[in-house]
Amino acid sequence: MTQNNQKNQIYKAQNNLLMIAIFSIIMLFAGLTSAYIVSKGGLGDKWDTIKLPQMFYISTILIVISSFFAQRSINYCRRNNFTMISKSLLITIILGCLFFLFQFLGWSALVDEKKFLSGNNVASSYLYVLTITHLLHLLGGGIALINIYFKSLSTKYNSSNFHGLSLGVKFWHFLGLLWLFLFLFLLIIN
Repeated sequence: MTQNNQKNQIYKAQNNLLMIAIFSIIMLFAGLTSAYIVSKGGLGDKWDTIKLPQMFYISTILIVISSFFAQRSINYCRRNNFTMISKSLLITIILGCLFFLFQFLGWSALVDEKKFLSGNNVASSYLYVLTITHLLHLLGGGIALINIYFKSLSTKYNSSNFHGLSLGVKFWHFLGLLWLFLFLFLLIIN
């Protein structure tokens, strides 16, 4: 087996593992959102409608913009623009950190409205569980991006070798799309 074939098999296996991870996360959130709908239907008029805090709107904008810069890093990589790869990744990471901050500020706004994680308010409990679970996955994606960022500083990625960068960005895009789904779900279904 040539070294090129072996490399392609490794890349294919890594892509498959990423898809399995994404599918598993989709199934987790499918279960959580299904449970949300069933619980809401079961409680009927007792369901407490929660207005999403403005901070969640801001965090949504931040995650979309971060995804744009993550994609730009791949575009720069294809052109061997090493400085801009790192800058784009750094902006992505900063926007991801701001997303975290605005999620916490959103939870703080919920607490100010007496909407807590536990207690007798099932709607707010679900909102916290959905957003915290997403944030935990985003933490993993953020750690991967930080790792990729440091590798980009040593010009590990270039136009002929950017598979690791591509995997990290794909996962980041997925997490952004997942947040958009959750945000719209909570906005419409709630």
